[in-house]
Amino acid sequence: MLHYRVLPFIDPELIFINISHLPGLIFLDSSQDHNHYGRYSFILLNPLKKYSALNDNQCIYDDLIKWHEVIKANQTQYDETLPPFTGGLAGYFSYDLSKQLERIPSFYKSDFSDFVDKDINSQLSNHVNDYYLGLYNQVVAFDHQAQLCYLMVTKIVGYDYIDYLQQLEELNDYYNQAKNNQSKPVQAGLINSINLQSNFSQQKYMTVVKQAQEYILNGDIFEVNLSQQFSSKVSKNYPFDLLYRKLRKINCAPFSAYLNLNELKIMSASPERFLSIRGRHIEARPIKGTCRRSDDPVQDHKLADSLQRSAKDRAENIMIVDLMRNDLAKICTPQSIKVSQLCAVESFTNIHHLVSVIEGDLKPENSIFEVIPACFPGGSITGAPKVRAMQVIEELEGGAQRGVYCGSIGYFGFNGNVDLSIAIRTLVGNNDELSFNVGGAITLYSDAEAEYNETLLKGQKLIEALL
Repeated sequence: MLHYRVLPFIDPELIFINISHLPGLIFLDSSQDHNHYGRYSFILLNPLKKYSALNDNQCIYDDLIKWHEVIKANQTQYDETLPPFTGGLAGYFSYDLSKQLERIPSFYKSDFSDFVDKDINSQLSNHVNDYYLGLYNQVVAFDHQAQLCYLMVTKIVGYDYIDYLQQLEELNDYYNQAKNNQSKPVQAGLINSINLQSNFSQQKYMTVVKQAQEYILNGDIFEVNLSQQFSSKVSKNYPFDLLYRKLRKINCAPFSAYLNLNELKIMSASPERFLSIRGRHIEARPIKGTCRRSDDPVQDHKLADSLQRSAKDRAENIMIVDLMRNDLAKICTPQSIKVSQLCAVESFTNIHHLVSVIEGDLKPENSIFEVIPACFPGGSITGAPKVRAMQVIEELEGGAQRGVYCGSIGYFGFNGNVDLSIAIRTLVGNNDELSFNVGGAITLYSDAEAEYNETLLKGQKLIEALL
């Protein structure tokens, strides 16, 4: 049973600033500046239960069964008059979960001397659990298009002791507190700059690009996504919530997110959808192909046009489209799979991207959670063929854990709806360290220096938020 109230729209940031300190809080944030797939934002709070890979023996397949049972026990029909998520499971999947799903031998080296700068790498500590999903029955949803705010509380099987109407009143209190403060200017505050260092020098990154091209020449792969990781030590009371508020203002993105998971803070400004499900219909929106934007509208249009006509960038994108079609074929009815958009230009704060759309219908016998073993991680951040590309990534990145980067953030709803991002353009605070990765697709025709510079372009707004 769903209890809810519909109220006038309020800026979600006004509610977020009052409750961002709550453990388990998730802010799925469209940043208000996007088309239909950025229509809604959600604040989820006070998870009733947490599922996480607490140790190396935790198996994703065991929890997949548990998650299916939880959703089935609380299943509701999708009501199109309500926001697409009214409650369910939400959180993140780490890129490194792929090692549970596929055969990816570890190439970890304690000194990394063959791969990255030893003195820098010794500072890195990017380990996070393979996944976290919380069971959320309290949701505040923001419809940016209709200018409405929904306070929603779902009654959960097995939690009869909860006063659900009282929970609804608590959400109403948060709304009223924010409404009373909305006339005050919202400032992200000053954040002390930090000393960022990468685990790759420019020369070493260019060297691994050339090594990747050797694998391509030898027929191992067609393309591979290689990344470098920036990190810095930070104080234990570092204001990650202020950092996120600054990031969302300078880098609006349709799949932005903030997750407060105790010592782990995730701040994402992702432009990329991994997968969504509505009424058993699946959509994937892989991004591949990038160029900078210009402040001059005429030049900006020329850059976008050049990107769309680029043989190299189109080839990168089309290879991932084929990969995603193959992944969806594992769980979709064959006749339903189609490419409804191919290499269209979508523009973001400082970057143009090529974006394609692949669609399909989930087979009747398949659970919504089967998208994880079938499709994770997204092909746009691995390369093709996927498993061999991930093996090459493990080797050329020296076994360094990517963590949340290139994983996924999002939700699985009681109503069967799913929306998952690709966690790129994502900052991670973990204890006393802050880190982020930036990368790009390497093909036979890549220029090593240009690929290095593209990673810096992709990290530009993240660095700007930190400095």
